[in-house]
Amino acid sequence: MNRFVVAAALLLAVSLFVLTMQMRNAMAAGAVAMQVERIVKLSITGYNSAMRSGDETRWLKYFTDNVKRQAPTGSQDGLKEFTDYYNWEFGNFDASLTAKQMIISGPVGAVEFEWDAVHKASGKQVKIDMVGIFELASSGKFESVRFYFDPATDADLFAGAPGANKTAGQ
Repeated sequence: MNRFVVAAALLLAVSLFVLTMQMRNAMAAGAVAMQVERIVKLSITGYNSAMRSGDETRWLKYFTDNVKRQAPTGSQDGLKEFTDYYNWEFGNFDASLTAKQMIISGPVGAVEFEWDAVHKASGKQVKIDMVGIFELASSGKFESVRFYFDPATDADLFAGAPGANKTAGQ
């Protein structure tokens, strides 16, 4: 009977240890998700603030030096191409992002939002519903962002954008 009690106590101790480790891992994963959600929200606020002020660095500061951006209208690889694209976007549009829904899984955030803009040269109002997938690097900045939207929506307005001839995967 003593062996049974010792075995049961040992099994209980191992079970508690495993449960504790699982809870720690779940809490760590939850902490990462909360960090990603916070940074996604801050970056969207940063985008809108940058557009209002004309200072795109308020948006660019959320991305790593080796950031990759992909969209149906083109792609950029590295901070220089990324910065060139956003210099072009900020120069050609007055825009804002409005988040509608967000799903976070580990270091990845998926955001459904509306890009509401006015093309400066033509005065044309543009509204594009899109999804952005943001991947957080260990640095706390985004290393990748992919946008999904209907590329036929006002595609002519994006024809001159840096990286417009480069499509995802090239």
